[in-house]
Amino acid sequence: MKIALIGMMGSGKTKIGRLLAAHYGIDFLDLDHIIEKSVGLSISEIFAQKGETEFRKIEESTLAEVVGLGKPMVLACGGGVVLMPSNRALLESECITVWLDVPLRELARRLAGEKDSRPLLASSNWQETLKEIYDARHMLYKETASIRYVWKENCSIDASIQRIAQLIDSKKAEFQRTS
Repeated sequence: MKIALIGMMGSGKTKIGRLLAAHYGIDFLDLDHIIEKSVGLSISEIFAQKGETEFRKIEESTLAEVVGLGKPMVLACGGGVVLMPSNRALLESECITVWLDVPLRELARRLAGEKDSRPLLASSNWQETLKEIYDARHMLYKETASIRYVWKENCSIDASIQRIAQLIDSKKAEFQRTS
């Protein structure tokens, strides 16, 4: 079983991904960390030195390589992975893809302290930029996801993991029949 987590930066893909992987007893992989290790630069450095277009090409080939490993995993994808049609098609066909849907207001709260480490938010009007990114990607997440998990205020991380696992388990049999 391959589970891919998609959603905006700050939606909790890495944290939830680690916990889901532990829940299922499978490997956790973070696409951005794999890219950083492979290229030898941080995501911010890749954006600064090579630009977003080149980063997206690297992301596309790395995603194909990781998903092609053929092993059970929970994969935390970068927020912009849905921008490339080939990535969306791969996620739809090869993974149970879970969209961590977090409202813009909550994303802004979570990202306020780390906006300088997020290359797409490195500007004085970062909240406006965040809204533009959110608006541009929202439908792509919706189209790509086989499961949509909507964040609820005051819901513990453990309760969120249990709910997401229930949604995955209900999709698992359906997914296995078609793949």
